[in-house]
Amino acid sequence: MSQKELWDKKAVNFPRYNKEDDDLQQKVIKILKDENILNSNTTVLDIGCGTGVYTIPLAKEAKDILALDISSTMLELLEEDSWNHNVNDKIKTINSNWQEFESEEKFDLVFASLSAAFSDDRDFEKILNYSKKHICFLDFVNDKGSNFEELLFNSYKIDKIIFKDLENKKRWLNSKSIKYKTIPLENTYSSLIELDVAIIKIKEIINYSKNKINLNDEEIVTLLKPLMIGKKVSFVMNMNLELLFWENKN
Repeated sequence: MSQKELWDKKAVNFPRYNKEDDDLQQKVIKILKDENILNSNTTVLDIGCGTGVYTIPLAKEAKDILALDISSTMLELLEEDSWNHNVNDKIKTINSNWQEFESEEKFDLVFASLSAAFSDDRDFEKILNYSKKHICFLDFVNDKGSNFEELLFNSYKIDKIIFKDLENKKRWLNSKSIKYKTIPLENTYSSLIELDVAIIKIKEIINYSKNKINLNDEEIVTLLKPLMIGKKVSFVMNMNLELLFWENKN
């Protein structure tokens, strides 16, 4: 399965922007406004935008946004929701991965939240080419803290996935002598997801783990039974996050 196919499949159960449940988004928006990064004249590039969980609230405050994602299905959901939240005139979408993305435009703010778009230092360097003023990332601190990870740890002693994205960005910034700011954030996310998506998530945790085990789909379904509500699976993340941002002075 290609990365595009994988993210298209995930899109069906992926979080979508909900005005009634956007406390974390509003915290991020407030920080960006307080730091004079975001205002009504700001142009934004949202890398790995997904279904627009941050694209839509950013669009309510910014001038316009170019939303980039590898999944066309994610972008279709974003476009649908942008109409529902009356920001469709501010959002343009582009179906591409970050490595292949090209544009003659530069943006006041380059933004990415929990994005899997970046794999090495070249991807970070590319960001500088598209930023006129500011760059901002929202990333996990160490692990997701999901109930799936707890389930695998309790049943098979599978280690939690430790994310190095934030650490890698800080290492790169330090190597470039770029001064940055960070602000810690916390959030709990819960949803009911389809069983096949839950199976994919379990397999991802196993694949990333140092102490791998072999579980077939039937065994994973048995493992997930305590979390099943009807035909869906309860997925919960207690997230420790960090907002990292800096001014591009190049």
